[in-house]
Amino acid sequence: MSRRRQKAKALRTILIAVALFFGVLAASVVIQLYASPDFKGFSRDPAPDPTVTIHTGADGQEAQEGQGPFNWKDHQVFVIGDSLTQGARKEIGKAIDNATVDGKVGRTMAEGVQILQDWKESGVLTYDAIIVICLANNITGTTQSDAQTIVDMIEPGQSLIMMTGHGLSNMAPANELIRSFPNTYNFVTLADWDLTIAQSPSLLSSDGVHIARNQGNVLYAELILRALEVAKPRS
Repeated sequence: MSRRRQKAKALRTILIAVALFFGVLAASVVIQLYASPDFKGFSRDPAPDPTVTIHTGADGQEAQEGQGPFNWKDHQVFVIGDSLTQGARKEIGKAIDNATVDGKVGRTMAEGVQILQDWKESGVLTYDAIIVICLANNITGTTQSDAQTIVDMIEPGQSLIMMTGHGLSNMAPANELIRSFPNTYNFVTLADWDLTIAQSPSLLSSDGVHIARNQGNVLYAELILRALEVAKPRS
């Protein structure tokens, strides 16, 4: 074999080795990115931590999917919430495909009252709607009375799910009231975000209120889903 052919063969060997090296390196980077919980380049949602207890206030009884006192999948679900709801709207839509999600930064319970009233007057709310209220984070002087107003607005055949807030001490009175509603009204189901997210504080931002990681959004949606599974209509 001539010296020129030997050099060409050696060069091809080197090029193949370099190509293999960079191919393996690229594959390793992709795998590491995909495995990262913060990576959002693929449509992959992590499941909630199985060690986290989802608190629905249903006396520890978890219904099978779609098999509560009535089948929630046969009803239109309306979710009214704040910035957390807005941030989790994609995950809520994936978990509950018959949900209308309306989230807005800074929304208060009083604004929730107005939205419900507008929807009632315009005919948006169906007679057997399931209404989910996630408005206990932005506290005002009327939050508790506004929460009671929402309960009073629920009509026969409709169901109400109310979510607690988490992260600030001024939320405590409203949370206490929301937790008391199912004891008085059998058509109100508790979605206790406060107790649920307290088990996974790393999913929150430094303010202790807002969700910082997508897995927190998944957990938020899962909480609503579990509450739907044990919801009851107003008789």
